[in-house]
Amino acid sequence: MEGFLQERRGQFSIEYLLAFVLFSIVILYVSFQTASLFPEIFAEREASRKDSMANRIGSHLAENNRGFARKPYLWSEEKINEFQERCNEDYERVREELGLGKTSGVVVTLSGEEDKSICGGPSVPSGVSLGTSRRFGYVEEEDDIKILEVIVW
Repeated sequence: MEGFLQERRGQFSIEYLLAFVLFSIVILYVSFQTASLFPEIFAEREASRKDSMANRIGSHLAENNRGFARKPYLWSEEKINEFQERCNEDYERVREELGLGKTSGVVVTLSGEEDKSICGGPSVPSGVSLGTSRRFGYVEEEDDIKILEVIVW
């Protein structure tokens, strides 16, 4: 018996090799299935983050006196025009003031009886996650309820 054990030293049994191969196949299968979920998770996370950014910017413009508001949701035509002017002159600075990074962008429109683009830089790239926010407000000078739409990419 001792001679038999010395001859088999350093060799694997067929059961061990078969178990190792099956274990490796299962681990690879689980790894590939898990890896296929990551792009969906990241895309969902990015879309949620963009919606959050659009809501933050929409709230800032609609409710804050440094945005369009004299009081929350009571907007000033003068402040709207001032924001539009600043955006037309220096879009990059306005984008940074709104807290957006260099790879992000923003489009702000005001709708009522007529649609009006307030701030828009480069066109929205295709295939990117978008975040959208809508706020309603009253513009005293025009005696009109407006819809503020913010789109962030």
